[in-house]
Amino acid sequence: MKTIIATILLILTAGLAAAQDFNFSHIYDRAVNYTVSVNLVIEISFGVQTTEVKSRSIGSIVGADGLIMFDGSTIDSDDPFSVMAGMGVSAEPKSIEIITMDGTRYPAEYLGVDRYTKLGFCRIMSNGNINFEPVKFKKPGDLKVGQWLGLYLLLPEYVTPKIGADIGLVSAVIEEPEEFVLTMGFNELEIASVIYDYAGNPIGVLGNLDNPALSGFDASRMRESFSQLEDYIPLLGILDADRLNKLIADPPKRGKIDRGWLGIYLQALTDDIAEFWGIDSGGGIIVNDVIDDSPADIAGIETGDIIVGLSGMPIEINKEENIPIFQKQISELGVDAEVDFTILRRQDGRLDTLETTVMLARAPISPAEAPDYEDTNFDIKVREMVFADYDLFNLDRHAIKGVVVKEVESGGWCAVGGIQPLDIILSIDGEKTESIELAQKAFRLVAEKKKTEVIFFVWRDNKNLFINVKTDW
Repeated sequence: MKTIIATILLILTAGLAAAQDFNFSHIYDRAVNYTVSVNLVIEISFGVQTTEVKSRSIGSIVGADGLIMFDGSTIDSDDPFSVMAGMGVSAEPKSIEIITMDGTRYPAEYLGVDRYTKLGFCRIMSNGNINFEPVKFKKPGDLKVGQWLGLYLLLPEYVTPKIGADIGLVSAVIEEPEEFVLTMGFNELEIASVIYDYAGNPIGVLGNLDNPALSGFDASRMRESFSQLEDYIPLLGILDADRLNKLIADPPKRGKIDRGWLGIYLQALTDDIAEFWGIDSGGGIIVNDVIDDSPADIAGIETGDIIVGLSGMPIEINKEENIPIFQKQISELGVDAEVDFTILRRQDGRLDTLETTVMLARAPISPAEAPDYEDTNFDIKVREMVFADYDLFNLDRHAIKGVVVKEVESGGWCAVGGIQPLDIILSIDGEKTESIELAQKAFRLVAEKKKTEVIFFVWRDNKNLFINVKTDW
């Protein structure tokens, strides 16, 4: 026993000694050139509630033109539960200020947030007069469990220096649901901090491995089951150089929809179902329904088909919670990608194997991405109807056309009259509101007439209503 304890102590002592030898002074000399503080003022709106919050996080200059990468989770509008409620949380950056480590301040323009890494991007507004020094991420060798890692975290504004060192190590190399180097010793306040290997090379940033059971709720892409939800456990690790360099080369932009879309409802081919149907497969995707005029429909995919191959590779999805892995693959393939599927089709007591090629379409926008319009007279904000609205409420896209009430200001004419968030406005004072442009026109005509009462024709809870809104011009 004494020998075992002595051996453990020797290992721990050697590890701590290695950590103490981490050359932070060498790293610091470079890190101060590209490390920045990202200060945001964010307007958060949901229904009748609107508030402003301030956020401060570490960021890195990743482009000579002043491109900044930072933790964008505070302005991520792709909240799964609000999306499935039909009303995304609007988190809009009102202002962004970048502060370098020497105290220089720059205004910045917000670009967008990557939906998978939750990394945000903005660009310093310098009119191209400054050539910034960016961090250059390098692909590391094979990282082994127990290898030491370092990073710099952002310290509170009232202290000097502005950044402090932290140490961690590789705790596991995750293989499923995706390859991910897990770390131990770092915390969520350090997300987006540049991670350095023992040689001092920047090999990535600290990020989070999403629990697949809690991702992929966006109804504009595909739907998964809610039956397998697990508690969310943060798993922090390395968002590696390959992934980051792709984002830096083509940063996400607000309003830019380039996700691929197949157009099916689906479930996993579990081992039990495969055994019951006599299918020899390590998994697959069961097509529960096909959306009319979608890429899947055009390619001839049918309800009941089982997708077992994607571009020559087997689909090993045999658990409901792993469905988002397939969704992510389709999404990241992008618009107009041609994808070869291997499909099993049960018919007439036999199991046929089919090959088909699908050209992916642009994914329908989510509620948070939909164009909107705010009318200050009626204190209401409306947005375009999107696929998620028709999907959630099981509406006929050809029969119901209108704009969705996104926000209603408490005490305003519409709120007092009884208009509610998620109402679908079909017409205003007899003017159809089948689009944002038509809704804007209807509000303008009402303002010109200055009527004391305005009739809103709305859809709510599977019935149509006439709502009389009184005005006070």
